[in-house]
Amino acid sequence: MPKILLLFLVFSFTKSFGQTFSPIELRADLAFLKERIEEIHPNPYKFINQNRFQQIYDSLYKIERPLNVKQTFVHYLNLIRAIQCGHTSIFVDERLIKPNNVNPKFLPMEVVIFDKKIYVSRNLSENNLLTKGSEILEIEDIPIPKLLKNLSKYTFQNGDGSNADVEAYYFQRNFRRLLYLFFDEQDELKLKVRLEKELKNLTVKTQPLAYLREMEAERNPIKNADFYKNIFLSENTTKTSVLRIRSFDGNEFENGNFRNEIQGIFRKIAEKQSKNLIIDVRNNAGGGLDYADEILKYLLKKPYQRYQISSDSTVKAKKKRLSANQFYEPINKYIFGGNIYVLLNEGTFSTSVYLAAHLKNQENVALIGTTCGGAADGSSAGEFTSFTLPNTQFTISLPLLKINYNTTTELHLKPTFEVKQTYSDFLAGEDSIWEFAKSLIEK
Repeated sequence: MPKILLLFLVFSFTKSFGQTFSPIELRADLAFLKERIEEIHPNPYKFINQNRFQQIYDSLYKIERPLNVKQTFVHYLNLIRAIQCGHTSIFVDERLIKPNNVNPKFLPMEVVIFDKKIYVSRNLSENNLLTKGSEILEIEDIPIPKLLKNLSKYTFQNGDGSNADVEAYYFQRNFRRLLYLFFDEQDELKLKVRLEKELKNLTVKTQPLAYLREMEAERNPIKNADFYKNIFLSENTTKTSVLRIRSFDGNEFENGNFRNEIQGIFRKIAEKQSKNLIIDVRNNAGGGLDYADEILKYLLKKPYQRYQISSDSTVKAKKKRLSANQFYEPINKYIFGGNIYVLLNEGTFSTSVYLAAHLKNQENVALIGTTCGGAADGSSAGEFTSFTLPNTQFTISLPLLKINYNTTTELHLKPTFEVKQTYSDFLAGEDSIWEFAKSLIEK
């Protein structure tokens, strides 16, 4: 690389990293952001009172001092999070976390959180002392309770509405990135951990994502190729069939023939004459609603009203509105008539909530797990637009369409049986929700 270009890149990165914004710039962008939310978002006050939103805005607008890039991100994040819409986001750009091709380095482990305590779930580091269940007491000399409070300021992903369990779910999923945001990139991190009854101070080298993926594949190999599919039948016997739906991602489904694939799955279930069907939509962040309808045709016994799309946004909606009397007919051939158990958790979002909410009121259906992360009655999603704040250059993504699921008037989809993963089951490698579903089948 030519020296002049190298110097330019170093200068540009240093300039953006050390950049600050004046109160005038911050207030101008905040006003622009609020105006765009109210102009574009189809339902900004579904989860928050408009007066309360104005109060939050007014408190942020009073900023009287310059802020650096990271402080500015948190400042605007407060307004984005206020509307509590899981489909609305502010992007974490390269000024905060370097892009993957520059190899940013992260804490090489996954964690779980129980009762505001952090435990190692998967250790991908070079330190073999950190076994599953090791409690992390401090990071960089900061006790975990204080660190959790600090990291919560950077939580950039959330569900619909206010739900502390959902917030904890996304906190846990993004823990490595939140650490990076808080500490910036470090070559190593100091940990204080509890190993059985002994306290130890350890130093762990941070690692790039390519290394983490390599270690994950080496230490936790996936033995079943179906694991990588978005939808697959993992078990199919006369007693129980298990349908796992990891995502309703449109790109993958459109590349294949989803309708034929679903028909093939339910044909296999019908041939086995299974008495019970477990549908696992935990951690399913959603996708195309039409794909859920293709599955519901094999599960619902009566015609049902599909979703409806409208838009209060000034941005013109491209999709056709569905009339209020449009129904989907069940398919009699291969329709499943046995007991249905739907596994849910805080990561069940968007389309996966639409599927579960339509099933909930059937006599042969039980929902098992925890309250979903997505709204039960509908969402703001479908199509999206993004824009950049003029002064601070942060990019915001907003939904354009208001979608009514025609399922319930309740905001949150709660399970028939609330079951949370326990710490003891985590240590034993058992799935609390899965085990409860099996116990219901045995009864």
